Amino acid sequence: MGKKGRQRLVVVGNGMAANAFIEEICRINPELYSLTVFGKEAHPSYNRVLLSHVLTGEKRPGDLAMHGPEWYRERGVEVRASEKIISIDRKNRRALTDCGREAEYDRLVLATGALPLMPDATGTDLDGVVSFRDLEDCARIKRFAVSGKQAVVVGGGLLGLEAAGALRSLGMEVTVVHIMDKLMERQLDMSSAALLKEALEGMGIKVLLRTEVVAYEGQGALERVIFRDGSAMDAGLAVISTGIRPNIELARASGIYTERGIVVSDTMQAFDPSVYAIGECVQHRGATFGLAAPVFEQARVAANQLAGDGRSSFRNSPASARLKVPGIDLYSAGHPCGGDDTIEYLDRRSGIYKKVMLEEGRIKSFILFGESSAGPELFGLLSSGEDVSHRRQELLSGERIQRKAAGRMAEDTIVCGCKGITKGTIAAAIKSKGLFTREEVKKETGASSSCGGCAPLVDMVLEETLGAAFQASSSQALCACTSYAREDVLRNIREKGLKSVSDVMETLGWEGVGCDKCRPAINYYISMVWPDEADDDLTSRLINERAHANIQKDGTFSVVPRMYGGVTTPAELRKIAEVAERHSVPLVKLTGGQRIALIGVAREELEDIWGELDMPSGHAYAKSVRTVKTCVGERL
Repeated sequence: MGKKGRQRLVVVGNGMAANAFIEEICRINPELYSLTVFGKEAHPSYNRVLLSHVLTGEKRPGDLAMHGPEWYRERGVEVRASEKIISIDRKNRRALTDCGREAEYDRLVLATGALPLMPDATGTDLDGVVSFRDLEDCARIKRFAVSGKQAVVVGGGLLGLEAAGALRSLGMEVTVVHIMDKLMERQLDMSSAALLKEALEGMGIKVLLRTEVVAYEGQGALERVIFRDGSAMDAGLAVISTGIRPNIELARASGIYTERGIVVSDTMQAFDPSVYAIGECVQHRGATFGLAAPVFEQARVAANQLAGDGRSSFRNSPASARLKVPGIDLYSAGHPCGGDDTIEYLDRRSGIYKKVMLEEGRIKSFILFGESSAGPELFGLLSSGEDVSHRRQELLSGERIQRKAAGRMAEDTIVCGCKGITKGTIAAAIKSKGLFTREEVKKETGASSSCGGCAPLVDMVLEETLGAAFQASSSQALCACTSYAREDVLRNIREKGLKSVSDVMETLGWEGVGCDKCRPAINYYISMVWPDEADDDLTSRLINERAHANIQKDGTFSVVPRMYGGVTTPAELRKIAEVAERHSVPLVKLTGGQRIALIGVAREELEDIWGELDMPSGHAYAKSVRTVKTCVGERL
């Protein structure tokens, strides 16, 4: 027995799963166990969901910490950082660390996480070839992240695309290489994946699909990447994000039954009754896990079982995914091709796509791209399994029904995916602590304190719980990421000398990294107030500004070269005509601003057309004086 006659509970691993387990068991029965946590990293438990924000510099490594040392001391939890468990003596219930320490246990929880899958390619040991899984990886990547240099991100899943967005924001020339025929194939269908590809390319990120890396080459450090078709690309940095595999080496060496992962029951118990396993290292009913939501659910189930309640079991509830790349609004849940019935909406000009897949009248999955206000409502309906046959026409209209979302969610539905905080936890805090605002909920529970994507749903839980006592903010906020109105943001930019998007967000306490509404607005406000000193964020520009062309309703663009006051030359006219013919431009038009527009140009042709024209843009998309009409003057 441990101190004060308590049972000894040892947790192997100090990641997000372990943290969620510790929080829950300390909440349910804090006096039952003498609890010791071993983690191989020097850092305290931190939020890996926000790693890309460390790359951009929007957050410091310490900002990701789940708790400070005092939190563990107050609860009597002993944390052994930089101390790895290397073997387990199950017969005598002892775990041995790499420091030579023995830790005896009555119950053991394995939360050893996952290891990055490295592609079958040569040269992965070169400097500049880095995986992307933890803070140490972030530090290595930042060593090679030089503005203007070439970077290759291998893998087009959630984490890979977030790394690509971060590297692009640092000024690198970024190419995403993905072996599949679409990005985020586990979350998206072909239509949404195509829109995502277009949006990334509009940010200046190149995307190569159906492409496989076979070698990384260089003299000691990475210089080029070789593809299976024999082509090559120069690069000084390669970030590998091609998936994960459960870290089961310790369990397997200890004789604990494993297959692809540590095999567990519905109660998260391994084949050894004194051992439980949670997180990315486990295999449950044949499935392994990589998203945060099921990991948090496993942690709660294991804590419930070990605390003596015993009523919870793991159901592998639906999980949602949000892509945390500034300027891209993407929310999906469920399998992208599930169901026997589909409701779809596409506005290609605006870059908005919505799709709900149903089976026997119940939502099985959904995808929202470009406008995701209906996400919380749809996820609530997905989680509850409610029959929605009678309300098909309103499912994609977020404004009409989203305020009902919280009421449709079960108490154990995760509201904050970054930290695994449920609706029930938030509602209980509101009632017991007398909370009335989202800021108070954030301070008390941590909900919406990471990426900010759940902020609208936190407001909905407040409204449902408080009823008539709930008062929404009377000021017109810039967007859901902040309570500040446009005038407030402008005043702070002027008075505090804020000259970058990250400065504004850090100073004003923004919810996460912003969205496709607030980031372009802030970037514009800064350039308006500080035209000569603004730190222009390319990834925060609107699509027209990023592409140097005006998007049309069919998703193509108009290219408008500069002509001062309608004055041109025969050579320029010949060049425009030749380019139009060479690229089969559908429409050539004289504009009201005395210029010539090439209309109907595909996004992938923009770079070539501008290069062949070799003329400056007429900035027909600019927020400025764009047209000055002239006559021939007095010379002629």
